[in-house]
Parts: sequence; structure tokens; C-alpha cells
Amino acid sequence: MKKNKWSKILLWGILTLVFICGSLSVVQANNQGKITAIVVQGNENISKDLIISQIASNLGDIFSKENIEKDMRAIYDLGYFKDVQIKLEAFRDGYKVVFIVVENLPIKEINIEGNTVVSVEEMREVMILREGQVFCHKILKNDLDRISQLYKDRGYLLINIKEVNFDEEGKLWINISEGRLEKIVIEGNDKTKEKVIIREMSIEPGDLFNFEKAKKSSQKIYNLGYFEDVSMKLEPGTKEDSIVLVVKVIEKSTGKFGIGAGYNTEEGLMGFASIEENNLFGGGQKVEAKLELGGRTTYKVSFLEPWLADTPTSFGFEAYDQITSKENKENTTVIGEYDIERLGGRLIFGRKIGDSFKLGLELKSEKVTYELTSGILPDDTNEGWTNSLIPNIYYDTRDNVFEPTSGWYHSFSLEKAGGFLGGDYDFTKYNLTLRAYISTQFIEDVVDIGSIKKITDNLSKGVLALRAIGGMADTNLPSFALYQVGGMNTLRGYDFGEFSGDKSLVFNVEYRFPLAENFQAVLFVDWGQAWDYEESIDFEDLKFGRGIGVRFDTPIGPIRLDYGISEEGEGQTYFSIGHTF
Repeated sequence: MKKNKWSKILLWGILTLVFICGSLSVVQANNQGKITAIVVQGNENISKDLIISQIASNLGDIFSKENIEKDMRAIYDLGYFKDVQIKLEAFRDGYKVVFIVVENLPIKEINIEGNTVVSVEEMREVMILREGQVFCHKILKNDLDRISQLYKDRGYLLINIKEVNFDEEGKLWINISEGRLEKIVIEGNDKTKEKVIIREMSIEPGDLFNFEKAKKSSQKIYNLGYFEDVSMKLEPGTKEDSIVLVVKVIEKSTGKFGIGAGYNTEEGLMGFASIEENNLFGGGQKVEAKLELGGRTTYKVSFLEPWLADTPTSFGFEAYDQITSKENKENTTVIGEYDIERLGGRLIFGRKIGDSFKLGLELKSEKVTYELTSGILPDDTNEGWTNSLIPNIYYDTRDNVFEPTSGWYHSFSLEKAGGFLGGDYDFTKYNLTLRAYISTQFIEDVVDIGSIKKITDNLSKGVLALRAIGGMADTNLPSFALYQVGGMNTLRGYDFGEFSGDKSLVFNVEYRFPLAENFQAVLFVDWGQAWDYEESIDFEDLKFGRGIGVRFDTPIGPIRLDYGISEEGEGQTYFSIGHTF
């Protein structure tokens, strides 16, 4: 009896298997393995529509293992799933393709560690992932990129997401390594002491490495004027996520000794002898002795220690005797010639406040005398001692102090003469200077270069230099202390000091652009005027000058040749050394 029962069951199973195989054969023969249904299973929090949208296979397509695997990968790449599998079932003379997904856990907690520069709150603001959401690898990757960008925007380029872990409890852990500077190595400084270079750096060993600070440090070292070139490179440190900063310098001559002659359009032919050292014994001190003979006779000695007692405090002194030949004119007629002598000295103190600000204090004592050489003296000549205390403040963000292409340079000073300092004169002068330097790189973006590429290349490498100078006194000034407007350093197209008074305004605009190596062209416009103490400043009184010039770069500085035209149409040529500002 039992034997018959098991025989029937076995026979029934064989017949069923034959039927199924026959059915599949019929399906494959008649429909060539078409997809007749697509089903998603296992999703609870992620919508079915989102998953289906990633599937490229469609109903009626011939089943392809390669295409289905691509669909599985696309679903997995959504980032919400631990696993994606597939199951095939016979359905309506074809295949039912079942995608079985295993979702990630919802996020219960997000923990960020290792950060010191960017706060957790700032990072959470740029993250899309939140507690309660299903963990998603794809969203996390984009979140980590945004966190890295927060660091890079602040100059921290060595940011590294050291470790990311999402545990079985639904806790997300993000461990950040910010990258530290292990040490600084100086190369190429045969004369200059290492501490002179190191003290200019805004970053030191143990700090997080900041590219912007390193870049600014490089420019500050170059601005010392001791080097032809300053370059930096990064090398791996001895510890993980640490680096070594190598600063390589190429030194240049910082000492000058010269005897010769020169010509200045405002002071005529001059002979000179000078000795100057800007990096004394490699310690950064500056000393100078100078003798000039001609339209201006000058005897001067000076000394400057930029880092007193290894602190960013400067100390210096200067002693001078300067005699300048002048003409006394009545209208355009010379009615007298005389010399004005300034004999005096200064004590100079300064203190750096951060990278951009500097406070200063000067104590100046000067005696002015006049000596008539022919004719008569001007009626308003004043002689005597002037003792002054001059506090000042500077703000400097120029990229290059020798040839700035961007940045600001502002200064404000107050000169208090007399009072408890004694002397023959009591007055207060307020002086403000504002400068801005703007690169003209933008010309490439706004000009259709076309056939004038060479011209626009030079124009786009230029600099727009702007300056405003204002000064005023609280009383009538002695003649030697009056503000002087006119000449090559203020208002071109006019004589030196053609306008003088107790108040003054000067505005300058220069467009400097290269014509060839070491050769610049300059287009300029100037405005300026001076007023007596009783007069009100009136912008309609400003005199206007414009013109063109060239600059030749030389070892002693840029040689300047300008031709200025006054608003009356009269032209003057100016020859000197150095930029106007």
C-alpha cells in the first residue's frame, strides 16, 4: 500500500516537472525571453517610483543579463541600499524581473570629530543628510565635498576626511584631519639670517597649514627687498597628515655705493655720492649716508632697525641738512633768488599690528633759515625752530610694494608742533593719503580680442593706480610748512609748488601698462589745489593736468619721464627716479 502511494507521488512530480520545462521552452521559443513584468520588493522608506526611474529596461524588452546588471548598479548607486538582488519568475509567457532591495538604516545620530577651524554648526549647514533620513552614500559624498570646500575657501588645502563610518546602530561618524605644518626649512640664504626670513611668516610649525597665509608670507619675504625671487614647496612630514614647508630664496645685492651726476627737472643738475645698505650683516637693518650737490644740497645719515629686540617694533633715526635754491617770482618775473636751509633730525618708532596695519610715532626737530643770494626775499618768509610730534597709522594690502598690481595703501598722520615741545611755532596739521591699485586683467574678458590680441595682452597686464591726498591745518602755517601743490609728484603740467596754502587736495589717476620688458607706458590725469586758512575748500577751484609718460626699470629703480599739460594748454617735461606713487 505504501509503495503504491510513493509511486504515485513520484509520477506526479515527474509529470509536473515535464510540464514546467515544456512551458518554459514554449515561452523561450515563442517570446524569445521577453520581460513581461518588473517588480520592486523590500523598500519601506524609499519610494518605488524613485527606484523604477533608475531602471532602463522596459516591458517587452528581450531579457539581457548585462542590461539587468546595469539596472541593479543604477539602483545601488542611488546610495540608499546595502544590497540589491534580482529574481526571475515566469510570468505571462515571459519573465517577471523582481528587484529586491535592502535599505540602509535611518540615521539616528551624526558625529563630527577632528575639526578646529570650521565649526560643526557650519558643516551641518551645508550637509543634506539629517537625523531621521535613510542613510545615503551618494548624498554623504556630496556633503563631504561641501565640507572640504569650506576648508579650501579659507585656505586650508590639506583637509582630509580621514574616516567615515555608519554603524549598525544608525550612527554616522565623520573624522576630519586638517593637516598641520611640521617645520619650515629655509634654503638659499647665504647672507640673510634665517630669523629675518622666519619672522616675516604668518604661519609657524604646529599651525594648521593655510595656503593663503603661506602665499602672503612669501610676498612679505619678497617685499623685504633682499631677494630676486622667493618660492615655496611642500614636502611630506614625518607624521601622517603633516607637511614640511620649504622656502627657497635667491638673494640679490642690498648694498649700494655710488658717485655720479643726475638731472631733475625741478632741481636741475645734481651730483651725488651715497652709500646704502638695506640688509646690514644679514640682520635686516638699514643704514644710509648721502651727499647731494646742485640745485638741492643734502647731507643725510639714517639708520633703521625694523625688529627691535626681536619684536615687530621698529626704531630709527635720521639727521639731515638740506639747502634748496629758490626763485622769488612776481607774476612770471624773477625778482630774487635765495636758499632755504632745513637742518634737523627725526626719531622714528613703529609697531606692526597684524599683517596690514602699522602704528608709528615720529619726534622731529627742524630749524629753517633763509639766505638771500640776489634780489629780494618773498614777503612771507618765516624762520626758526619747529619741534613736532607725529603719530601715524598705515594700512597696507599691496601685493608688491615695489610694483603693486592690486591692494590698498592708506596713511593718516597728525603733526603737532609746539606746545610742550617748545620751538618757535605752534600748529597742527592733519594729513590723509589713500591709494588703490587695480589689475586690468578684466580687459581680456570685456574686449573682443580678435586681430588686436597683442595690444589687448599688454593692456590687460596693466595697473590702474589711484591716489587721493588731503591736508589741512588748524591755523595759518609758517611759509616753510605750507602745503605745496604742483610739479612732478602732485599736479603735472604746473611748476613745483605753484599753489601753496594751509589746506590742499590732490587726486591722481595713472594707467600703467607694459610696452616691452622693463619698459612701461603711463597715461595720467591729475587734479589739485591749495587754499589759505580763511578760504573754504571748493572743488571747482581744482586745477587739472593730464599727460603721458614712460618708465624704464633699472637697478636703482624705475626712471620716470612724464610730459604733463595744464588746463591752460601749457606743457612741461618731468624727469626723475621712481613712480609717482
